[in-house]
Amino acid sequence: MFRLPPSLKVVALAAALVLPAALPAVAGPAETALLGKYAGEWRGSGKVVGPDPGTVVCRMTFKTSSAGKLSYSGRCSFGGSGAASFRGTMLYNDARKRYEASSSAQGVSTTTIGKKQGSGIVFAANGMQTRYGNASSTMTLAGNAIKLNFKLVDKKGATTSSSITFGKN
Repeated sequence: MFRLPPSLKVVALAAALVLPAALPAVAGPAETALLGKYAGEWRGSGKVVGPDPGTVVCRMTFKTSSAGKLSYSGRCSFGGSGAASFRGTMLYNDARKRYEASSSAQGVSTTTIGKKQGSGIVFAANGMQTRYGNASSTMTLAGNAIKLNFKLVDKKGATTSSSITFGKN
């Protein structure tokens, strides 16, 4: 049976933790336009630091819908030893005046609230108990880049972390 290295599981989990399942909402035009500017193909890479270090390479595709949602799917590969997929949606919930994201990966689903920061949006999740340990992650959509940072403290106390920067194709 194929086994993903722990660091790749963490990358997919991190992406899922910051990118949450959508709730119905109507978005304002400025918020919809901000999300819509991230539609398209994105590619990124980064270094994983921890018990199973190496390079991780990822791709994500963002698609807009008529309802103002931004759906995404992605896949990360770790040094030829495996791959993991993730998916979710982002939207602006006009009734609650906030960005929301929903995602799932590796059997974990989550919802995260996003905050506008400058001309971008930051989705951050901390203190999440997963089957791998205690995780935190941040996804920043800003300008012409997307940045994903994560940290996992596994059940043995070892820390795995990474920062992956994506550029639009």
